[in-house]
Formats: sequence, structure tokens, C-alpha cells
Amino acid sequence: MSRPWIAWLLGAGVGVLWACGDSSQDDDCPVGSSGCACTMGGGCDGDLTCIVGVCVPLDGDTTGGEGTNTATASASTSSATQTTMVDGGTDDVGDATIGPETSTGDDGPKLDVGSDETGLPTSGCQRIDMLFVLDSSASMIEERQALAAMNAFTQIVNTLSGINGGGIQYRIGVTDDNDHGFFVPGGWAMADPWFDSTALTVEEMAAAFNGAVGQIANVQATPLGCEHVLSSAVDLLDGDPSGFVREDALLVLVLVTDVDDYGDYDQVGFCIEGLGCTTAGDPVANLVTTLVDTVKGGQMDGVAAIVVAGDPTVNGGVNFCNQPGSCGCAGGDCAIYHATRLWELTDSLGMNGYAADLCDGNVPGAVDTALTASIDLACMNFEPEG
Repeated sequence: MSRPWIAWLLGAGVGVLWACGDSSQDDDCPVGSSGCACTMGGGCDGDLTCIVGVCVPLDGDTTGGEGTNTATASASTSSATQTTMVDGGTDDVGDATIGPETSTGDDGPKLDVGSDETGLPTSGCQRIDMLFVLDSSASMIEERQALAAMNAFTQIVNTLSGINGGGIQYRIGVTDDNDHGFFVPGGWAMADPWFDSTALTVEEMAAAFNGAVGQIANVQATPLGCEHVLSSAVDLLDGDPSGFVREDALLVLVLVTDVDDYGDYDQVGFCIEGLGCTTAGDPVANLVTTLVDTVKGGQMDGVAAIVVAGDPTVNGGVNFCNQPGSCGCAGGDCAIYHATRLWELTDSLGMNGYAADLCDGNVPGAVDTALTASIDLACMNFEPEG
């Protein structure tokens, strides 16, 4: 989140360099390479994995290997350029296809729940509708790129398709924090503004997601202090005419931001009159009620959330106007702020809620872990009505 008005009020710009590696290493050790620093969003080249800020191969091979499909990839290429219409996939990812016979490899969940002649699970959910809601501010570019990197997203969908024993059919939508609706790649010609595993291969899903995320940089950014990933998601899904949410599917929100949803500290009058956001968010309890009662027809166990944001229990510093930060705080600004309302969301969803600290840097890894640690169980426990 960028706050140029803070520097203006203080009379001097305050820079915060928050990165995993030293820029002086660029020539000898390129960011994202084996043994070198990860990108700010936790990305690495190929099959390398970001461990404590360094890109390393899990299989011990410094060149990467086929046996490790970890949820990290190079985020050095601007996602804004990846907007080509998806009509034949990409050479950057594998050639597996989504469907009843899809194999998830060694990394995905493998719980023996049984399946019918279609290959779908016989208990729990058979379908998942996953909406990625991404902060559109300039300070989140690295995180968006890391998540949209081809290999990173391919690992996520492979894990997703292996939920509840395998064979899950899923839809994936992309939106921002400013009520701009669904995002699709440039030149998108399909009827639906989201991506369906029954119509697209894994590589096509990854390319479509990459292109959609790239489009976020082309819209007007949210006004300072008014970022609202949760409220934007609820606004989109409440009365959505596209039919994205299915009655028998587990709805999963993936919320990625470096601030809170309409954070209390950003509201007008909190610090200096006339500065801040003029819109306050609805109580989180009301937003959850809308998701459960209106969007999912009263099915509480049909709603789940993955939050990757600033942990409100971690105090990394206090910025201008006493706004608490989780990390990257220096002078008059912080890199990542407390996401108190988003943590409240995951708490209210119980076992269906998963929260990870954005300060840890590995957004793709956090999402992938959430799928195996929380969403897999949520899917197994969800029995659609009727």
C-alpha cells in the first residue's frame, strides 16, 4: 500500500526497502536463481522453492528437477504483459489435463474417500468455486506476480484438483479490491468471466489466471486507505449474474492484501480531519451472513477463506497516525499493516478459515499449504443440501 500523503505531511520522503536479498548481488546472483534471493513475493525460477528468503531445490539438484512441483516460480516477468487470449496453452507449464483421471503427483492430498464411475468423490464436496481477490495497489505487484507465475499457479491447481481424494471439479475467478468485477485475459473469448476445469487444461487455466492478474494493473487503483478485498468479494458474489457460485460447490475466498479490509485506522477523522477513506466497511459478521445466507443459501459449511495478509498479533512497528504494522516499518510508513478484520473472518469460519502472514513472503506457498491444511478438510465435511 502506497501512502504518498504521509511523506508530504512529514516534509520528506521516507523509503522502505523490504526485500529478501541485497540488490548488490544482482550481477553475481540473480534474484530467483538457485542459491540466490527470492523475489519479494516469494518467487523462484523453475522448480526452486523459497526457503527463508533463498531459492533452493527441494530435491538437492541445483538445476531443479521434475519430481518437485513446489508452489514457487520466477516472478521477474511483468504479469501485465501476460494478457494473450488463451487458445492453446503455454510452453511454460506442463501438459496435464483436468478431469476425473488427472493425477496430482506426490504433493497433493491423497485421502481415500472413494469415487463413483465419473471419478468424482462419493462424499463431501465434488466441486469448488475459488475466488482470488487481490490487492491492486502498486505495493502488491511482487505478490501478484509470484502468485500468477505459471509454475506456481500450476502447483496450486494440481493440489486443488487432488482435494478430497482427487477428481474435484473447480472454477477459478479473479477480482481486485475495488469492485471491478471479474478479470479475464486480454482477448478472452469464452462466455464465462472465470475459468472452469471441465473446459480448460491445467496449462490453459494457468495462462488464463496469469493474464487475468496482469489486467489488474490496468485499472484505477483503490483510493488510499480504501482497499477492501473482503467487501469487494462479497459485493461481487451477492447477486452475481454470471452463475460463478454453484449450490453444490464449496466456495473458497482467497484474499491477498498488505492492509486491512477498510481498516479502522484509515477512516476519515481517525488521525487528521479530511484524510483517509470516506467508506467504512460493514461489520465482518454481516459480510459472513451475506456469504452464508445469500450466496450459499444458508450453508455455513459451504464457505471457506484463505487470508494472506498482515498478522495483527505481530507488531513490527507503528506508522504515522499510530497505524500498527506487521513488518517493514521505518519512519513514517510500513510495508504490511495489521489485517484485523480479515483475521476476524477466518476466526468466524472456524476450521474453514486459514490465515497466513504476508510478512513471510511466500504467497503461492501459503495458498498451497492452506489447501492441504484447511480446504481439504472443509471439502470433506461439506455435504451439499439436496
